[in-house]
Amino acid sequence: KVIEVGGTSIIMTCDKDSKIHAFYNVCRHRGARVASKDEKGCKQLVCPYHWWAYRLDGTLKSTPPAATPKERKDLLGLQPVPGLETFAGIVFLNQAPNSVPLAESLGDLPNKLARYDLGNLEHAGKKEYTIQGDWKLIAENFVDFYHINAVHPELAKFSRVDDHQPYQGPGQYVGFVTSPLTDSGGPGDSHHFNAFKGPYPVETTAALFFQVFPNISVTIYPHSVYTLMTFPTQHPGVTKEVLSLLMAPGAKKEEDPEEEYKEKCQKLFDFVANINDEDVVAIENLQNGLRNARARGLHGEFLPKYDWPIHRFQNMVLEGIKGNTVNESHMPVLCGAFQIQVADANEMVRSTSTVAPGLVEVSDAGAAMA
Repeated sequence: KVIEVGGTSIIMTCDKDSKIHAFYNVCRHRGARVASKDEKGCKQLVCPYHWWAYRLDGTLKSTPPAATPKERKDLLGLQPVPGLETFAGIVFLNQAPNSVPLAESLGDLPNKLARYDLGNLEHAGKKEYTIQGDWKLIAENFVDFYHINAVHPELAKFSRVDDHQPYQGPGQYVGFVTSPLTDSGGPGDSHHFNAFKGPYPVETTAALFFQVFPNISVTIYPHSVYTLMTFPTQHPGVTKEVLSLLMAPGAKKEEDPEEEYKEKCQKLFDFVANINDEDVVAIENLQNGLRNARARGLHGEFLPKYDWPIHRFQNMVLEGIKGNTVNESHMPVLCGAFQIQVADANEMVRSTSTVAPGLVEVSDAGAAMA
């Protein structure tokens, strides 16, 4: 797989032992691009300029027609990306040398997702976009549930604005939920599919939303997951985005014929893709408006009840520019009924006596933002 981020090109491979590798897309001979498109079933990587060949683990295999000594070959493998880790079925790459371990960066997010079998999802659809908007605006739009009524008429019936609650803890992410979801006659309604088997009862009627900093958006419905991955291009204000829908293990109802199940999955994908299509229009309109606002020195105004997720994301961006993680002491401490119910369920399972200290219920008045 070839990944383009800004002016950087990366090759990702899976070798015969199912180990994932990531390398910079640069031949060690003259610097040509080794790969230009995604391919399946590759046995090796061959540079098209002089046919230097590399194994899927990045080691140099041959330099035809010249014979290169093994000791030289050992020094001329493809340059690996410094950080490569996996979480929730997603491969995370980090180009920073000596980067913080992913688990440390994620904070308490792995605990929130531990009951979901995210390693055995079934791929159900993909759509690619080129968006005339900055990747940060795309992330902010994902965590902005305030716009649902104005932009998403069908989603507003299923995932009502007033049913959104914070589901936030420490870590490089923004998290909230819709609890409960509302069966509204659409393709996401609960009766169409079997749900994940591991979550607590309160989780089986909720949708979870996480923006994993910087560029991965994850939505978890009771029966499925969809992800948005954004990739900045070499052109400022233009972003590539990939939407993927994945079904929970065992999502197919036993009584459903295979064709009916596929049709249900397609309708769910169309529903999700239509939501994202609506978002693209909103994002591009916002990008154009912000250019106008900047030229006139205008600044926006946060409504704490609705805009705390954007406030948190923007603080992650500001700290990230300096090489830091978000300063939790500058963030409001938020908690809704959903988070309390999950904490109570955890308490029953672990037979402990405390719920996370310092949590406060979010009211219409919101919470103060630094």
